[in-house]
Amino acid sequence: MPDRTADGSATAPRGTSVAGVARVQPGSTGVPTADPNPNACRVVLRRRGPLEVFDLTLRFLQRHPGPFARMVAVTVGPLAVVAPLGCWLADGHLGLLALPIVAAPLLQAPVTLLAGRLLFAEQVRVRDVLREIGRRPGALLAAALGWWVPLVVGCGVLSWIGGILLCWITEVALLEEAPSDRIMRRTTRLSRLHVGVSMSVVLSWYVLTAWGAMAGETTGQAVFGTILQLGEPFGNVFDGRVTPFVLIGMALAQPVFGVFRLLAYLDVRTRAEGWDLQVALRALGLAVRVQP
Repeated sequence: MPDRTADGSATAPRGTSVAGVARVQPGSTGVPTADPNPNACRVVLRRRGPLEVFDLTLRFLQRHPGPFARMVAVTVGPLAVVAPLGCWLADGHLGLLALPIVAAPLLQAPVTLLAGRLLFAEQVRVRDVLREIGRRPGALLAAALGWWVPLVVGCGVLSWIGGILLCWITEVALLEEAPSDRIMRRTTRLSRLHVGVSMSVVLSWYVLTAWGAMAGETTGQAVFGTILQLGEPFGNVFDGRVTPFVLIGMALAQPVFGVFRLLAYLDVRTRAEGWDLQVALRALGLAVRVQP
């Protein structure tokens, strides 16, 4: 029986290189120059629409529930603890909605790096990923600034414009390991190569975050009001109050988006740079080298 990839297909065209596993040399176009095992990728490199990418995201998360659950517990857990206290102290003020939005890049980046590793390895330890991020604070800061700067400059309303230009900054900084003087150039170049994909990714963040807020509120009120019979200790959104359930739901949407954006990044590299052909040729070269 052939191995199955994360999207349910038979093994991908053998030899798929994904940023996050192999480093990119300074001055290159972002194509990894060395692979630990170019035949081990669990995702088929081909063009996909946004809905196909989202379907692949869910399949990928379903295949690796343990590592992602542990990473979410580490990243979202502290916010989930602080959210009830914040809502109580601020009396459900609408300004609390800024908390998961500002924290979004810090919630997305570790999961994106974890997903990049899991594309090539069945088992990846969460603490190893966190240690790597801890050793590279500059890359994490670049990813965060790529989120915060458009948010501030666009006053939240027009931040999507800058978000399109800086859509791939997390992947470029953390996965491609581009030098600091090339991060912006590389990021904007990828965005310009296929603006449609970048726009769909930014729009998907709004949709996923809104869905997370609604799902969190519905689930939280059902648990507290119906199952535990505790009523509405934090009020509800229909009274114009922000509840911890909304904040936690928005925060939980960020790791999902982190994986979605990574898989969309593979798609834009395939569309714009012919990455599927490049890695196929690289795998062919490896096969020739290992022959006796």
